[in-house]
Amino acid sequence: MKKSGGGLGFVILILALVIVLLLSARAWNAIMPVAAQALRPGAAGAVPDHGQSGAGEAIRSGTLPNLKQMNQNTDQHIQQMKDTAKGQD
Repeated sequence: MKKSGGGLGFVILILALVIVLLLSARAWNAIMPVAAQALRPGAAGAVPDHGQSGAGEAIRSGTLPNLKQMNQNTDQHIQQMKDTAKGQD
């Protein structure tokens, strides 16, 4: 027996897709004013300076951060974590 494609299943699939797209568009429109305000320079919701702005400044200026310095910082952090773990044993 040859099974032909059912038109009803395809219509239901298209309707479900349309509903999902409409719901996501409504959610997107509800979030857009908040997102636009958050992206504005000097916005009140901006993340405060956390003391590690070197990498961000390097990227904004178009230069890459020093990878050797980043590796040394990572190694220091790993050593600090190992030292802390030893103290807990």
